[in-house]
Amino acid sequence: MISIIICSVNKELLSRLELHIAGTIGVPYEVIAIDNSGNRYGICAAYNEGADRAQFPILCFMHEDISFETRDWGQKICRHLDDPAIGLLGVAGGDAKSRVPSSWSLPVGSNHINLVQHYKQQGMAADRIRTTNIGADASRARVIAVDGVWLCTRKDVFDQFRFDEQMFPGFHGYDIDYSLQVNTKYHVYVVFDVLIHHYSEGRPDRKWMESACLVSKKWKHLLPLSVDEVPEKVYFLHHWHAMHVFLRKLWELDYTYVRIVYYLCAYSFSKYFNLRRFLSMWKFTIECQLGRTGSQKLNVPAIREQH
Repeated sequence: MISIIICSVNKELLSRLELHIAGTIGVPYEVIAIDNSGNRYGICAAYNEGADRAQFPILCFMHEDISFETRDWGQKICRHLDDPAIGLLGVAGGDAKSRVPSSWSLPVGSNHINLVQHYKQQGMAADRIRTTNIGADASRARVIAVDGVWLCTRKDVFDQFRFDEQMFPGFHGYDIDYSLQVNTKYHVYVVFDVLIHHYSEGRPDRKWMESACLVSKKWKHLLPLSVDEVPEKVYFLHHWHAMHVFLRKLWELDYTYVRIVYYLCAYSFSKYFNLRRFLSMWKFTIECQLGRTGSQKLNVPAIREQH
């Protein structure tokens, strides 16, 4: 019933996950592990190959450093995907995607997250995260893009929308891109009745940033995008909030001043252009360049305060 596809780099983690799946999934399944210990594949290529081998109608793509707290979780995702309007499930996502390069976590209204996050690199205690604005008894929330740690779809959806291994040959950007692909025909949801543990945290680097820019380039005809219809003024504020986060991340990743100014101009001159906001962001780049502040909070109104 469910084909589980894993891009594997660690045999011990894979073996542990396979045993855990056997004890928790609750439906017939197969595991298709693509051996990437030799770094032969990008994640899109590995997932496409795994899906091509799949025998079952439900596809579940997952990282190998997770475990499931929910019993019979396979039954739950099958019930969700019985709805023909739903094309993709995840455990973390946001209700909007900006034209400015970003992760899935810059919402217009709310992020929706349901997982136990462990912090391998930071040495912090695990954090049970349940974030949503739709109520404690909700089983799912619609989003624009989901995080790639755990993705479930149907084979008929995958036959229409494959992972883009040409534009995203590495290990970043694939999840947002795939979400946007599916969103052109189906709905994407975060589910709250399947709880996973994720045993490492992401570390956005330059490769992540390059992929985020490619997502914006590929989908510029569609972005910005929100689950709900929102006024132009909300998209305006969302655009400039995303710009501030984007510029800050460029500085953290040690991009040159010239490159940052290029990106500022490239993503400012759109229908959301505003001279005051543009000058505010320009001021921010100058202050960072002079070394006075890399974390100064600018007077950029929060999106939620405008509702």
